[in-house]
Amino acid sequence: MTRDEALDKIRKCLALAASPEPHEAAAALRQAQKLMAQYGLTEMDVTLADVSEVRQPAQNAPMVRWELSLAWMVAQAFGCHTFTIQRPKFGNSLQVRQQRFYVFVGVGPAPEVAGYAFEVLTRQCARDRRRYIGLQSKNCKASTKVARGDLYAEGWLSGVQDKLYPLVGNERDIALTAQYMEQRHPDMQPADVGSRVKGRNVTDNDWHRGLQAGRAAELARGMEGRAAQPLLPS
Repeated sequence: MTRDEALDKIRKCLALAASPEPHEAAAALRQAQKLMAQYGLTEMDVTLADVSEVRQPAQNAPMVRWELSLAWMVAQAFGCHTFTIQRPKFGNSLQVRQQRFYVFVGVGPAPEVAGYAFEVLTRQCARDRRRYIGLQSKNCKASTKVARGDLYAEGWLSGVQDKLYPLVGNERDIALTAQYMEQRHPDMQPADVGSRVKGRNVTDNDWHRGLQAGRAAELARGMEGRAAQPLLPS
């Protein structure tokens, strides 16, 4: 039995320990205590078992502002914490490169839904940004194209933000997630990502074009074979 399997079994035993039948409740509690001792688990470990992490690959290996902002926006909407990590990835020629991931942390289904929303939205935003960059003049400097694409993406995020239905987490879930982050990821530091837009040849039109595209974004919840349910209004 793995640690996670033991945690799941302990939680079930503790639920049975609330039984009105004294013998059943006592047996369940003894079993829970035995498993906790066997696997070196504390009450806090059992409590935090409600919190989970979902990891989604980023569109960019280096951190970029628009993608970081999108991850934060989605996490806020679904009552989660988010952070970014890098892991080595082997290519076809066995060359190692770094793959960036965004991790969503929350209670119950929240991180799964947040991860799904991020996956869908970041793919759409990256696609629309590439298309917009492709519309720029061939005489444009590469840095100018990147800057215009980034400003377009920032507008895109503003366009989609009002469409996300926020899930208001209860105080217990918020506290549990905060405790989990303090225990499992105590050394987290705020991300400091420089702007690729500042000082470049960009206009308000770049942002407004992105805003219009973001308002047309589509997102549906269709996970694990269930019927799709819109997360964004039509």
